[in-house]
Amino acid sequence: MCPRPEDEADLVRRAVRGDKKALETLYSRYVDSVYRFMYYRTGDQAVAEDLTADVFAAMLKAIPRYQERGAPFGAWLFRIARAQWVDYQRREERRKTVPLYEDAFSEPAVRPSPEEILSHVYFASLLRHLTEEQQEVVLLRFVGGLSHKEIAEVIGSNPDAVKAKVHRAVQRLREILKKEGVDGLGSAQAGRQEGN
Repeated sequence: MCPRPEDEADLVRRAVRGDKKALETLYSRYVDSVYRFMYYRTGDQAVAEDLTADVFAAMLKAIPRYQERGAPFGAWLFRIARAQWVDYQRREERRKTVPLYEDAFSEPAVRPSPEEILSHVYFASLLRHLTEEQQEVVLLRFVGGLSHKEIAEVIGSNPDAVKAKVHRAVQRLREILKKEGVDGLGSAQAGRQEGN
């Protein structure tokens, strides 16, 4: 569900002025995408929840100073998410811990179906075949739902370069799936998704 730009712009203006309802609505619209972005980066449900909370805490602190500057709110929020992820990586690097994917099987508040668990674990395992940069653009594009222009804003690149990175990552995933005998990432669907 992609909000109409004028609706979101109005929500953001109200949120900047401290409107709690507008903040709640923005949170509701983005919390799942931010969580999935963090989950696929960490592979750990609890860490993803903590990082998601950190993203929204940082958003609350920064939103009074928010200025649109040509990029939509979602791109601004995912820049915060990316910064939280980078900070987390630095902390983990110092601790020398490796993220595990076993939390996909822990007891969540809402229990996913076995198919959903396998789907998430399989997707996470596919991501490991991509470079760090490819993982990031794939997650921002397909999990975060950002356009190439928005991703460019988040990672400090340009939309054409992002489009090429997404395309190469999707091609790599297709190669992997083909080797595994899986007919996935159909060209029509992925092509439409890549083209934004």
